[in-house]
Parts: sequence; C-alpha cells; structure tokens
Amino acid sequence: MTKTKGAVKVVIRIGVGLAVLGFVVLRHPAGLVDELKHAHVAWLILAFASIIAGLFVSALRWRVYLTALDLHLSWPALFRLYFVGTFFNAFLPTGIGGDGYKAVRLGKDRDAMTRAFASVFLDRFAGIVGLAAIGFTSTVILFVRHERGTVTLLSLALSGGIVVAALAVMIGGDRLAGVFIPDRGFFAKIRTAVREIELGSKHPDTIAPGLGFGILFQLLVLGYHLAVARALDIHLGVPEMSAIVVIASLATMIPITINGLGFRESSYKWGLVKFGAIAAGSHKGPAFAIAILGVLLASSAVGGLVYIVRGGEIAGKGSLLASEG
Repeated sequence: MTKTKGAVKVVIRIGVGLAVLGFVVLRHPAGLVDELKHAHVAWLILAFASIIAGLFVSALRWRVYLTALDLHLSWPALFRLYFVGTFFNAFLPTGIGGDGYKAVRLGKDRDAMTRAFASVFLDRFAGIVGLAAIGFTSTVILFVRHERGTVTLLSLALSGGIVVAALAVMIGGDRLAGVFIPDRGFFAKIRTAVREIELGSKHPDTIAPGLGFGILFQLLVLGYHLAVARALDIHLGVPEMSAIVVIASLATMIPITINGLGFRESSYKWGLVKFGAIAAGSHKGPAFAIAILGVLLASSAVGGLVYIVRGGEIAGKGSLLASEG
C-alpha cells in the first residue's frame, strides 16, 4: 500500500508539472517550433559545453568536502560518480536521486554513510551559496542602476535568505538541529550527519575552495543561459540574467512537481518579460525555456552513457572485473 501511494504521488507530481509546462510553454507549438528552427546552433553547442565544464567543476567542489571528511576517491571514480549522479538527478522523479545515489554508493563502499551524505549535502549547498553570491552582487548592480522591479527584489530576497541559512549552518548547525531533532534512536544518525556537515563547512581547507568552485560553477550556469539567449536572439544583460537564474534555479526545488518542471520554465518567461527582453506574447520565452531544458537533458544523458559503459560501482566495471579475475 505504501509503495502504491508513493507511485501515485509521483504520477500526480509529473502530471502537475506537465500541465504547468504545457500551459506556459506549449500553448502555441507552431510558433515555438519556428523559433527553435531558427536558433543559432553554435551558441547551443557553447551552452552544452558550458554545462559539461560545470559538471567537472562541481566534481572538484565535491572532492574538497570529501577530503575534509576523510573520504577519498580516485579521479576516474570521482568524475564517474558525479556524471552518473547528474543523470539520475535529471531522469529520476525525485530531483535529488543522483545525490542519494552518490552518497549511498560511497557510504557503503567506505562504511561511512553519514560522512558520505554530509559531503553530498555540502557540495550541493556550496553550489547554492555560489548562486546566492552571484545573485546578490547582480541585484546590487541593478539597484545602483535603479532597476528595482519585482524580479530584482525577489532575487535579492532569495539570495539574502540563502546567505543567512549558510551562516546558520556554519555557526551553529548542530545546536540548531538540537532544538528540533533529539539525539537518540533513529534521529541520532541525523544528528551525526548534521555534525559532519557543520565540521565540513568549518574546515579551514573547505571554506575558500568550496565557495570558489561554487561561484565558478554558477558563472558557467549563467554562461549557458546567456548562450541560449544569444542562440534565440534574446538580448539581456548579465545582471538581469543572473537575477532570473537565481529565481529559476530555486523554482526547481518546489516539491509540487518533478524537478520543478513547469515552475522553472514559468520563471524564465516571467523574468524575460519583466526585464523587457521579450514581449508578453512572444514565442521566444517558451523557446528559451525548452532550449534550456533540452541542453540540460542532453548533458545529463552523458552520465547515462558513462553508467552504461563503466557501471555504477566505485571501482567501475573494468577494475571490478580485473579484481575478480
């Protein structure tokens, strides 16, 4: 019965996401197809390359926290796990399935499940903090230029909230957790993970490189958004696009649909219209959203190919077979 309820919830979330996506993006398919047909392929290729580069940067960011928590992976295993995790994030119905995959694989192999989960959390959180840093800087620039519309204010509020949350984790993660989570029974494992997260975030070797890789990754995220915009002849400044990316990225975390499907695309269209980059009834907004989704899925599919060729074990298929032979 529990499995049935879980499956029903997943189906409902997929249905809601597709309904929102269809209402926002696919209401005028002829115009959408026409915009995509005239897209500049070279810019789309650049966007794809930026995403792939971002995955390598993200893997290096994860390695910072793995090292701090005394979890070590070879370079091939590091990049393989990260790419495969990205594939699961994109194609599993949870949005964080790839994070769980990486943590479970590593935790079982090293007999250190809480540290593995802590490393994955810190990696994801560093990326979000990097997003907030860029978003906050961009909104300050927009304020100085007297562009203080709804998108700017929302981006500023979200970025500021992330910064406050990051400081709370670093300063008193375990103490704050103690208010809500008892340190006994099943919850003791959660408290242990929180302690590992706090320890990893405060480690002297993680603060600067973790944030640095987080910012570099988000610059590449911003880069592929700008590249897709150029592919569709949408002209928007870097600060404005950064504010839109902050809102759209956090919209993917809304748990009503799968991976924020529909809400992310709505954010793109709304932001582009608000900044005057496209007209309210233009097909360029939906085309932009679909193109972003397309290059993201294409880059995530690379992880699927890696999984088919090299497998999902820490050592990979080749090493595993060699050890058994």
